[in-house]
Amino acid sequence: MMTRQDDTLTVRLASRIAFLPVAVRCIETAAGVFGLGRDEALKLSLATEEIFACLCHEVCRGEPLEIECQNKLYYARVQFRFSVSALNLGGLNITSTMADDPETAQEHMGLMIAARSVDRLNIIVGKNNQICLTIEKEKAYPQAPQIALPAPDPVGDMAPTSPDLEGLKQFAIRVAQTRPVPFRPPFFNYPGKVADMAAGGDHQAIVVETPKGDIAGGILMTFRTDRIVQIYGPYVFTPSAEAEMAKMLLDACISSIARSRAIGLVSLNGVPVSLSQQFEPLGALSYSPENGEMLRQSCFYRLLHEDPGSVVWTHSDLKGYLEQEYRRLVLARDIKMVQDLGETRSGVSIFSAEVNGEMSAVTLRPLWPGADFAANVERHARFLREERMRNIFFELDLGIPWHAALVPGLLTSRFRPEIILPFAGQADLVVFQYYAPQS
Repeated sequence: MMTRQDDTLTVRLASRIAFLPVAVRCIETAAGVFGLGRDEALKLSLATEEIFACLCHEVCRGEPLEIECQNKLYYARVQFRFSVSALNLGGLNITSTMADDPETAQEHMGLMIAARSVDRLNIIVGKNNQICLTIEKEKAYPQAPQIALPAPDPVGDMAPTSPDLEGLKQFAIRVAQTRPVPFRPPFFNYPGKVADMAAGGDHQAIVVETPKGDIAGGILMTFRTDRIVQIYGPYVFTPSAEAEMAKMLLDACISSIARSRAIGLVSLNGVPVSLSQQFEPLGALSYSPENGEMLRQSCFYRLLHEDPGSVVWTHSDLKGYLEQEYRRLVLARDIKMVQDLGETRSGVSIFSAEVNGEMSAVTLRPLWPGADFAANVERHARFLREERMRNIFFELDLGIPWHAALVPGLLTSRFRPEIILPFAGQADLVVFQYYAPQS
C-alpha cells in the first residue's frame, strides 16, 4: 500500500527481493518530487537499493517492511521500519571493506556503499526488536555570493524580529562573509539552505533589521533535544553596537523558547565576548585546517532553569574526568559504573559516520553494540586517517549503558574526552577527539 500525505510517501511491502524495483522507484520518484537534484536523488535511491537488498537477504527475509520518505525541505529522510530477532548490519560501518576476511568484506560491500552515499545514518532499537533505520540526504545549494555586502547602518530604532525569506538569505550571506570556519558552521555558505532549514521548522532565526532593511545581526537556533537548544551566534555585523545587539538577540532567543521544555542553551561555535559572562565554558575542540596552525573553538552552555540532575553511566577509565567536569560545571549527576562481569557479547558493532567535507571533519557515533568495540574504533581511526580526514570526533551518550564499554577502546586509540554536552542525548554527551601520533 502506498500513501502520500504532507510530503510523506509510505510504502508497505514484504522484504522480498522481487519488490526491490518497487522500493527503489518509489524513493527515487519521491526524492525528485521533494526537490533533490539528480545526483542526490540517485545516491538516495542507491542507498535504498543496497539497504533493501541487505534486509531481504540477511535481516528480515520475507517479513513486513515499511519504507517512508519524508520531505524536510533541505534534505530528504528515508526510514526503514521492521522487526527482527537478530541484527546483522556490520557492513554499515565505513570500514567494512577492511575486514580480514575478503569474502566478508565483499558480502557487505553494498551496505558500505549505502552508508557512504548518504549524509547521515541512524538506527533506533525499540521494544521487541522493533528497528528503525534512517538515512538522510541533503540537497545541493549554490554558494553565497563573493561580493561583499555594504556594512549595515545601525541608525534608528531596531528590534528583534523573525526574518522573511530575503532577510534569512542576507543573514546567511553576512555570516559567511564575516565569520571564518570553524567559528561558524559551514552551512552558512549556502543561504538557500539556511532559508530552507528555517522554513522546514528544524531551525528558527531571529534578526535585527535596520530601518533601511539591512540585517545588522542575527541568531539561529535548533532543538538538539527537547531539553537543550543549540545556538549559532548571536552574530552582529556592526562592531560599534555589538554588545547591545548581542544581548538583544540572546534575550529574544530565550524568550522564544520560554514555553518549551528546554532547560538550557549550548553553543559549539563560540559566543560574543560581551556575552561570555552569561555562559559557562564547556571546553574547546581543535580544528586543523588544510594549511596553517590548529584552531581552538571554545564551547559554552547556559542553564535557563535549575539543573534537575540525572543518572549517567560510564566506565571506570572515564569516571575521574566526569567527576572533575561535573564539579566544575556544577551539574548534579549520579554516576553509575558499568562493569564487565563476564557476560557474552557477540556480533559486529556499528558506528555511524557523519562527514563534513568542508571542515575535513567526521563525527562517529555508536549505533549498535558488539564484541569488537576496541578493534572497530581502531579500524575507524586508521581508515579516516588514510582518507586524510584531519578532524575526527566520537560522541558517547552517557544515558545508554552499553556506550560505556567503548571508553577503553577510545582511550587506547588516542581519543581524548574534550567536552560534555548537557542533556544533548538520552543524558549528557561526551565528545572525544582523536589526536594522531606526532611524526
